[in-house]
Formats: sequence, C-alpha cells, structure tokens
Amino acid sequence: MAARRALKAVLVDLSGTLHVEDSAVPSKQEALKRLCRAPVTIQFVTNTTKECKRDLLERLTKLGFDIVENEIFTSLTAAGNLLEQKQVWSLLLVDDKALPDFTGLQG
Repeated sequence: MAARRALKAVLVDLSGTLHVEDSAVPSKQEALKRLCRAPVTIQFVTNTTKECKRDLLERLTKLGFDIVENEIFTSLTAAGNLLEQKQVWSLLLVDDKALPDFTGLQG
C-alpha cells in the first residue's frame, strides 16, 4: 500500500468555481472558510486577462470572500513575472483594466 502524504497546498480556480461574473457560486463562501481552517497553503488562480488583481479582489470581497491580493495568481501575474525576469522591452496589448498588474515594467 502506498504511503499517504499530507496535503500541503490547494490551488482554487476562481472563475466558475467561486464566482461567475458578479455572482458568488452558492455555498462557496462557507466552503472556503472551512478550507482556510485546514493546515494548507491556499492560492487562488485564474486565467483572466481582462482585469487586474486589485479589481478581481474587490469583486471577490464584495461577494463575501475573505481573500488577500497576494493569494491571487493570474495569467497576468505570470506574464508580468516573466517580463520582469527576462528584462525585455514590452508592448502591452491588454485591456486598460489589466494595466495595473504591469506597473513598473519597462515598455
């Protein structure tokens, strides 16, 4: 029998799992509260490219979710991290609402 390993982290998708547009998925606030009591690291992920983390966090907070900005990792976060790491010139063709996630990059 294989040894059981303790769960160390949980990735929670946002769009369609915790919320759909501006509506919370029923019962997810309570489920998230229970998960937050567990001894695991929680990271919220999404592939949205139309809004910055700050706006996404504001929407989730209004829907009753207790999440902090540094717990959210988006595709914009990944792109910004890569551009910063590679230190390349960037021409950002993104929605204006996404631009705050690229503050400080050359371009």
